[in-house]
Amino acid sequence: MHKIRIPNKETLIHGLAILITLCAIQLILDAAQNSFLLYLPPLGFAFFLLTSYVIQPIIVGVTNIVIIHRLYCCEGWQIGFWLNGLFLLLAFSSINVALLTVAHVPFSALVAVVEILVLAYPFGYLGKFSNRAQAKTKGAHESPITI
Repeated sequence: MHKIRIPNKETLIHGLAILITLCAIQLILDAAQNSFLLYLPPLGFAFFLLTSYVIQPIIVGVTNIVIIHRLYCCEGWQIGFWLNGLFLLLAFSSINVALLTVAHVPFSALVAVVEILVLAYPFGYLGKFSNRAQAKTKGAHESPITI
């Protein structure tokens, strides 16, 4: 028989924090896209790509790691903040590209609110399992042999 996972408060908070961060950064980038692209066109495009695919994943990755360590009392770190954030950014971007392609709905504040409400639990689980941290166990740092 299959066990059904019951969503818990930590997963909801984790997903909300990740999605709020992703949506806020995406809305800011969408608003500043023209400014980036009009600034010395090749250089502005490079700055936009740097911001979108290096700085944004680092921010999301750091947010995810901090939340994991605060909510789940984990120890150990992921390979890098950038890879962790890039994984979450690609999942988020894939959903937005699918919405744009299939339903012709561009990313906006309304879409961001709907995504935050609908995708909080899935992104909570994605964020939790994208890190290779292990939960602390009681007595894990103690020596197994006592004299």
